Amino acid sequence: MESKLQLQPGETLHLLSSKSKGSLSETDIYEYEIRDENGAVVGTVVHTDTTSRRGRRTQDVVQKDISGNTIVDTSW
Repeated sequence: MESKLQLQPGETLHLLSSKSKGSLSETDIYEYEIRDENGAVVGTVVHTDTTSRRGRRTQDVVQKDISGNTIVDTSW
């Protein structure tokens, strides 16, 4: 997932929360903060990992800056 993001040198991801959704918990949602080398929050990431009942897996990632502007919005 990190290879899909546009992180600047010195920026790191810090997991804030994770939860599962769906009747079979088929969707996992992970929320991260992006912090710079000084520890200041400079953005957010939401990573969604879904496995269908037929076994097909899809992942989505949305990266936003601190102002809420979308930097990355992709699926694979």
